[in-house]
Formats: sequence, structure tokens, C-alpha cells
Amino acid sequence: LADPDVGAPAEGPGRDRARELLDAAAHVLDAAARSIRRGTPAQVPPGSADVLRIDEEHEVLEGPARQAAERLVELLAEALEIARSGGAPDEAPAPSGPVRAQFLVRPTMLRLLPVVVEAVRHELRRDSPVFRHAVRLVAVATLGYLIASRLPVGHGYWAPMASVMVMRPDFHLTYARAVGRLAGTLAGVALATGIVQALGPDAHVSGALAVVSAALSYTLIRTGYAYSQCFTAAYVVFLLGMGGQAWEQTVPERVVLTLLGGSLAMLAYVVFPAWETPRLPGRLADWLAADGRYAAAVLRGYAEPTREHRADMRTALLASREARAAWQEAYDQARQEPVRPRGLTSREAQEAQEALTRFDRAAMLMESHVPRADGRSAPEAERLAAALEADTAQAALDVREHRNPDWGRVEETLRAWEGADGDRNPVVRREAELQKRALEDLATAVSRTPLERDVGSAREEQRVRAAVAAEGAGAVPAHRDG
Repeated sequence: LADPDVGAPAEGPGRDRARELLDAAAHVLDAAARSIRRGTPAQVPPGSADVLRIDEEHEVLEGPARQAAERLVELLAEALEIARSGGAPDEAPAPSGPVRAQFLVRPTMLRLLPVVVEAVRHELRRDSPVFRHAVRLVAVATLGYLIASRLPVGHGYWAPMASVMVMRPDFHLTYARAVGRLAGTLAGVALATGIVQALGPDAHVSGALAVVSAALSYTLIRTGYAYSQCFTAAYVVFLLGMGGQAWEQTVPERVVLTLLGGSLAMLAYVVFPAWETPRLPGRLADWLAADGRYAAAVLRGYAEPTREHRADMRTALLASREARAAWQEAYDQARQEPVRPRGLTSREAQEAQEALTRFDRAAMLMESHVPRADGRSAPEAERLAAALEADTAQAALDVREHRNPDWGRVEETLRAWEGADGDRNPVVRREAELQKRALEDLATAVSRTPLERDVGSAREEQRVRAAVAAEGAGAVPAHRDG
């Protein structure tokens, strides 16, 4: 709507109308957010509601700009219906327009059982982070209990409990929680010991302090793990003091077993690591391939605007979002791992992410102008869709294997489109150029430098020569890693 190349003109009544619509949209979204946050009915200013009415005869916006305005009004109406109904299916009136809000009903436990079984089956593979974390967790908890049971302590279960509490699927969070638990335990037992020594071993006082410590532990649980653990350790000391156990016995056991559990949790990542850094090229390739399928589905919606193609666009969009979420999670973890980059450096990953984000945005802008089923089609978009899908699929393989991606099909199609006669769709052309620019930035981010290519070629040539020489001598070639 705001882009002067495909939406409202840069100046004149059309631009003023676009500003009015966007300003009214902001008021509507504010009202919907306020209604959801406070649980009160959504109250839209009357002036904003008047602005959002599209006049069939006197509307100044035309073409793609008018189509974007109509789509914006439909989405705002759907958002208001959801906010006003509060998500309850029996209170929600049917919204006007072609889009009808669909509400979900919370499933029962029995209906969730197949979902749980399918999720477990999906994670039963060696490369699954969830499966690897489960194996680490079971091994560390079992080993911690076996070691603690052979030590001269009375609460051996503290060691595996500490391991279970600090271990997380990613290394950084496990390390932070292990340090926080140890520091909190030391501070908590020191605080509790000082209080017990000052006040004396009184059961009633210890019980009151245990209640206060438990309350503070739950209160500070979102403030920081170390703060919460400090009062948890104090709670344990006070609670055992009520049973007649002296602090000289409780405090050393708590510290030693917490240190043992935390050390085993950290050692598990050395023996059975699950680094995300080496997986970054694969995650990026998955995101690129999913984005390519989504952009191709949008282009096919221009070539043949049908309900089936709209459904394909929705499916491809959800797959693209899922791949992007997987990349983002892996990228955030990789930035905090003590592992040298392999395949993608931190800067390359950052630039690649920015390029694919721009590619996503161009595809979503293009989707917002897809013609309706009875609208004007753009048959030439089918060839661009095929070229884009093929190039992104091949580029995904290139990224996995550390080769430079190439967009030859897309460039050739755009050149042919530029030289063809006829009235081309300005929205498709504009957004296709933005997508091509984003793909070029992606290729620049992940491409290997000439020196890296020369070194790689020299190593490959050296391995080939060694293999040929070994075959000529009738011997088995030795494996060498250059």
C-alpha cells in the first residue's frame, strides 16, 4: 500500500488516502491490543471506522493499491472480531467478507495422546537435539546417583537432582545454570548457617525461616536462577535443621553433591556434544529451500489465481516460517557455543540471515497483491516460479556442500521478461527484482573467496594424485586430511 512503485502514488490524493488508511489501521490495532490485554470490549474511534470504509464509486486508490487497501480492511475486521469474541466460539459472530475467523477448541488428554506418540516417534533419531538431550540426561542422572551412593553422605539423590535441574539441550544455558546453581547454593548455605548459628537450633524458628525461604525462592524464580537457588538451599538447611540435623553435616553434603551434579552435567557435553554450529549450513539450506517454494507458490498464484494455489501459498508459508524458526533457534545457540565456526562464520551467518529476511519480505509483499479468483492473471509468472524454485533448491544443496550458489535461471528469466512485449504486472516485476537482489546478497554472504577455492582445489588435487599413485603401486591409498 505504501510502496510508490506498486502501491499508492508518491504524491497526490492517493498518497493522502494511503496515509489515512494506515493511520486508521494503527488505531484499530491499538484498540484490539487494548481489548485483549484488559479483557474489555474493543472500542474503535468512529473516525477510524469511517476512514476504513472502501467506497466503490469514489475511492481514489486504483489497481494494486486498492487491492491492498481492501485486504487490509478485511484483516483488520478479522482481528477485531477475534478481540471482541475473546476467542470463545459461541460468542463470536460470523465476520463479513470472504475471510471467516476460525477458532480452535482445546483438545482433551485422550485426543492429545496420538500427538504425543507422533512427537516422540519423530524425535527418535540420532541427529535430534531432543533425543540427544534425553540420552545425556538419563546417563548423567544414573551416573550421578551411582557415584553419590558410594560416598559417605546421607542425601545422595542431591547429585542427580542437581544434574537434572541444570541440564538443558543447549550448552550455554546448561553452563549458566550450573554456575548459577553452585553460586546460589554457596550463598544460600552460608546465609542459612549464619542465621542458625546466630539464633540457635530452634525447631519453630527453623520452620518459620524455611517457609520464608520457600516463598522467596518462588518469588525470585523469574528474576534469576542463582537468586532462586540461594533461598532453595537455605530452605533445605532450615528444613533439615527442624529434624535435628546439625548444619555441620548438612552444608558440606549440599555443596559437594551440587558440585558433583553440575560437573557431571558439564562433562556430558564433552563426551556426547550437541553443537549447533556445525549444523548452521544445513539449517540455512532448509530455510532457503522453504523460502524458494513459498515464493514460487506466490508466483503461481499470479499465473493462475485459483483456490488451490491460495491453499498452496498458505502451506508453503507455514513451512517457511517453521524453517526460519529452526534456523533462528540454531543460530542463537551457535552464537554462544565455545566451538570454532565450521562452514559458516558468525558474520556470514548474520549477513545470510539478513538477506533471506529481505527475500521473505518481498515474497510476503507479493502475496498481498495476488489477484482474486476472478482477477487478472499473469501467465508469465509461471516461468519465473519454475526458475526460482529450481535455483533455490540447487542453491540449498550448494550451501550444504560449501559451494557458491548461482541464480542463472532466475537472471535469464528476468532478462527474457524484460525484453518481452506486452503489459507486465508491475507488482510481480518490482518484487521479483527485490527477491533477486536479496538472493545476490545471500550468495555474497556464503560464497567462498578465491583463496579458499584455490586452497580447496589444491587439497582435492593432492588427494587425487595420492590415490592415483597408490592405485598404480597396487596399494591401498592412505587417507590424508590436508
